[in-house]
Amino acid sequence: MAKTIISKRDLDAIIRNHMLTLPADCAHVVAMPVVWRARVRSEPNWAIPGWSGDSESVRRCVEGLNGHLRHLRSNFDIPDEQ
Repeated sequence: MAKTIISKRDLDAIIRNHMLTLPADCAHVVAMPVVWRARVRSEPNWAIPGWSGDSESVRRCVEGLNGHLRHLRSNFDIPDEQ
């Protein structure tokens, strides 16, 4: 199944909006902007290169996002870069 192509800006917004549904301590956790990466097999062509915030809060927030991120990775790609 082909993935839907969306802009990095829109993908970032989806991730940030979903973070608003997580526990309050996630309000201080920030995902770095999505970056393009070369495609490997059926993996997505994007990644979140890192997170800022208290390490324990980051761990809990990323755990809370894992299901949503799995969904995004299986359904969306960003435009290819050279």
